[in-house]
Amino acid sequence: MKRTQWAATLLAIILFCLGVVVGVLAERYYHDAHVNAKTAEDWREHYIHEMRSKLKLTDDQVSKLEVILDETKAQYKAVRDSYRPAMLKIKQEQIDRVKSILTSTQVPRYERLVAEREQRNRIQEEQERQQEQKQEAEHKKAHH
Repeated sequence: MKRTQWAATLLAIILFCLGVVVGVLAERYYHDAHVNAKTAEDWREHYIHEMRSKLKLTDDQVSKLEVILDETKAQYKAVRDSYRPAMLKIKQEQIDRVKSILTSTQVPRYERLVAEREQRNRIQEEQERQQEQKQEAEHKKAHH
């Protein structure tokens, strides 16, 4: 009976150790595969780091990659800016359609809701713009 208890204890220890190994490997895989990018600059840093480490990029290649990323970012911004008027028109049409189904007492309240939402959006956009400018300045300072 004692031999059976030893075997069960040994098996439990082996299973526990295997669980620890699997957990450590899973955690490492998760961190390697998962991008925790809170901002575009975080994503960019992670991307450059990954390219540098996994592809063994030279400093010259990293510099060229940064130029490519800067140009791509400018292209994305140009596309966003170009479709912005169309999106604003669609948004205004929605507001007008919603107003058309409201009563005369509901319209002023709805207009206040829309104004509050737009104010929050403007504040958030301004904060994001300031953060982006700050990060770009830090990026330029670090690379020049």
